[in-house]
Amino acid sequence: MDRCINIKSLFCVLFIALLVFFAIPVMPCSAEEEDKIFLDADEVRYEDSTGVAHAEGNVRARNKDMRLYAPAAKYDSESANVTAYSDARNDVVLISNGQKLVGKQLDYNLVTRHGVLTDAHGKMDAMYMQGRDVKVMPIEDAERLGIIKRSKKHTDDQMVAEWLGVTSTTCDFPNPHYKFVSKQVVMIPGKKTIIKNPKIYIGKFLLFTYPFDYIIRHDKRASKIAPIMAYDSEKGGGFGISGELDFGEWGEASLYGVYWTNSLWEAKLRYQKEITEGLTAFIESDRLYDKDDDDIMWRPKYGLHYDRSGWAYNLQVSERELIQTEMTPGQERRFNVWSKPEFRVTSPWYTDPATGAKLRFIGVYGRYQENTTTARPWIDRWALAAQLSGSFNVNWGIFKPYYGASYMYFDYDGGEQTQKVTDATVGVSWNIGDISFNTRYFRRWVEGNSKFSWDRYANNENIYQTISFPLPIGASWEKWTFSVTGTYNMITDKLAQMYYYLTYNKHCIT
Repeated sequence: MDRCINIKSLFCVLFIALLVFFAIPVMPCSAEEEDKIFLDADEVRYEDSTGVAHAEGNVRARNKDMRLYAPAAKYDSESANVTAYSDARNDVVLISNGQKLVGKQLDYNLVTRHGVLTDAHGKMDAMYMQGRDVKVMPIEDAERLGIIKRSKKHTDDQMVAEWLGVTSTTCDFPNPHYKFVSKQVVMIPGKKTIIKNPKIYIGKFLLFTYPFDYIIRHDKRASKIAPIMAYDSEKGGGFGISGELDFGEWGEASLYGVYWTNSLWEAKLRYQKEITEGLTAFIESDRLYDKDDDDIMWRPKYGLHYDRSGWAYNLQVSERELIQTEMTPGQERRFNVWSKPEFRVTSPWYTDPATGAKLRFIGVYGRYQENTTTARPWIDRWALAAQLSGSFNVNWGIFKPYYGASYMYFDYDGGEQTQKVTDATVGVSWNIGDISFNTRYFRRWVEGNSKFSWDRYANNENIYQTISFPLPIGASWEKWTFSVTGTYNMITDKLAQMYYYLTYNKHCIT
């Protein structure tokens, strides 16, 4: 009982400390500091009578909103207009919120934050873009003009870029293997890029016209409505659609639906809305097939998610959540689990600059019911975990060693039962010519036992070996790769798993 009180007390103290930590205000920069404009060049001439500064050679201008590089530029201090010019060798480069645009001439007002970059091209997140003029403006003006629908997550100091007549792709070839062609693209730096109803081409062949807005999020989450073609030995051939829809201030929805030829269909539906900055409410339901019990049903879930300064907090309630486990290699099992509620706190990764090692912590409290063949009692579970990963700071030539470790502590029903799980892994990757190898040793120690079947860990000792080699077919920018991974169980002295992969990489399409 004392152990239970201690672990709960530790969790409460940690939680209160986090709240106190985040309550400490951060001192903002002064308005004078934010409004400063810096202009550097090989030569800057200022005309006192007109208030115009002319810069020639390696021009660099910056303020809190943007960075500008150009062969030549002029700045009118009275109107606060900046005009930057390209020459025969170098274009104008504009960087704002980590996004980079390149063009022939930029006209930009530092007060209104409106500007036009002519004959523009550039890279926005993972997309290469090329088109006509780009108009940049504050987010409130873009909302007033109907370019975007504003949501609470957008702040007044954000910029929006509207691009007309644009081609976009992730392929950096002069003639890309695929591309999106649209009449309008809207970019919100640091948030997302919206390609309006694009036509999708494979090479020069028009595949189809996208019926929705193609959304590329800054956090790289999949956000497109796209067709699905798949095969599963249990379910047969599958055909469907997946992706996300953005409703601006009304929130977001994601969907996934597949019909399988073995007379069953699966779906995942999720709706979420940001209540305030960092705090999101969500509701979802998955219709998934459980091949262990040979049944399919809806599995609802709802809750809140909060992100701040790298910390993540999640509160959810779920019914019949399908949890798949593989406690020993090759032994997969599925369970239906209720949680009412589950609260999870995840810390950011803490990195040691000297060694590159990464460490993070996770705390979970939940009240669960496991229901496989019969309903079982509700059980409280507390869990604390620490995860470590990194690579050894040694020079072994072609050999690159790495390591990982984790520790998990579980407390069931106030200390009536506990489970402690320690994982350790060490491995090395290397290449011999075009052939790559990866060897990894994994060891798990388990002390105690769980009151549930779905988190009942077992001792493990395994060796994983992967070999990958290219196949001598295809063009120079094409790559066929064959890989095989084997898992040897050292406790049973048997080969537990074999995986085979064939990958075709056509430069930007895999």
